[in-house]
Amino acid sequence: ARQQKHNHQLIMASFTSVLATCLLLSILVGSSAFSASTWKNDAALVQSYTLYDNERQILGCCDEVRPSTKTRDDDEEEDEVEMFFATTKRYFMFPTSGGDDKLLQIRQTSFGCGRLGATVWPSAIALASLLAGDKYRSSIQGKRVLELGSGCGLPTLTAKEVCGSQVLATDYWEGREGLIVGNRLVPKELFGVNLAYNVGCEPQNLDWHDELSVFSVSTNFKPDIIVGSDLVYYPDDTEPLLQTLDILLKNGGGGQSMLLILPLPPTAEREALPDFRRRLESGVGDKDVVMDELEMIIRSASTDEEEIHNFLRIRI
Repeated sequence: ARQQKHNHQLIMASFTSVLATCLLLSILVGSSAFSASTWKNDAALVQSYTLYDNERQILGCCDEVRPSTKTRDDDEEEDEVEMFFATTKRYFMFPTSGGDDKLLQIRQTSFGCGRLGATVWPSAIALASLLAGDKYRSSIQGKRVLELGSGCGLPTLTAKEVCGSQVLATDYWEGREGLIVGNRLVPKELFGVNLAYNVGCEPQNLDWHDELSVFSVSTNFKPDIIVGSDLVYYPDDTEPLLQTLDILLKNGGGGQSMLLILPLPPTAEREALPDFRRRLESGVGDKDVVMDELEMIIRSASTDEEEIHNFLRIRI
């Protein structure tokens, strides 16, 4: 009991530090968002993304561009991530309710640093497009949005800059004292630095296998909505993920809602998805779950070829 109390105090202190440094970090690293009004005539379109529901209604969209003007970090000195790992930057332009598109910058790292979270996956683009769409954008404005398995943080950054939400990006990486990773494919410590760089706010190192840590995050941040993309990868993580969702929904804010986007075959094969989907049919805790399938069309600007990705949308 004494050890549990000590661990709880350490987690509480860590979370308090996260919130306290959030504003400072935003000042230090700036924002990964730009007004697009000066970019539209000075950026090359790479590809476009359009997300549809099963009735072929557009739920969201964005463009990936290659700007030719200087970005916020062109004159910055390289940080530790760039010193030790290869990085690339991608730029996504989202429509806003005010008519002035918002350009978001995301820095990707190498697999050696970020493992599966090193790059922006199509499911993250689908989730970000959905959040920025007319249906969700206004409904989460001012709400507390917690992203699980943030990776490079595009959905978190979208919720923050396009939707005006309060955000907390979470993922799991090396570096916490006493961390035991075993055979799990865990990102390096600098992965957390890169995630903070992208979202402009200190992320939370959150292990789904540690219920005490999840409970502390849920009671301190009190999320109104939990979001996540491509979370179901390994069977060993299915039960901890379901437990994490249950804890966050029971101890979150007033809304207590959830939005997950998971990739479907044939473009993506996830070993744990069938079991996860089956177990969700009975709900999460005492909450019913609604599931449907979405389609995202990616159109290349250079070849005009189309690529189709299918996703499972999970809602509470």
